[in-house]
Amino acid sequence: MWRKTLLSFFIGLVLSISIILNINHFLPVDVDSKLLAGYILGFLLWAGLITYFYCFETIKKPFLQCLCVLLVSLVLNVLIKIGVVA
Repeated sequence: MWRKTLLSFFIGLVLSISIILNINHFLPVDVDSKLLAGYILGFLLWAGLITYFYCFETIKKPFLQCLCVLLVSLVLNVLIKIGVVA
């Protein structure tokens, strides 16, 4: 139980931050609105990911699925940072 809790906490945190960074890059609004949207959406996504981990008996399936999404999101973050994606 503690393994599932800790893993879902940290993977959910990193994944929600990465996805919100990607979304905020493409939002055409002011910085204040981006921050507010990032806080709200980030918390909701993080809570949803923790709940998603508890839907399964083992942690292997949600862990692998979240790692795949995290990998795609991190690649997109790197592409945005180096300027390939505008």
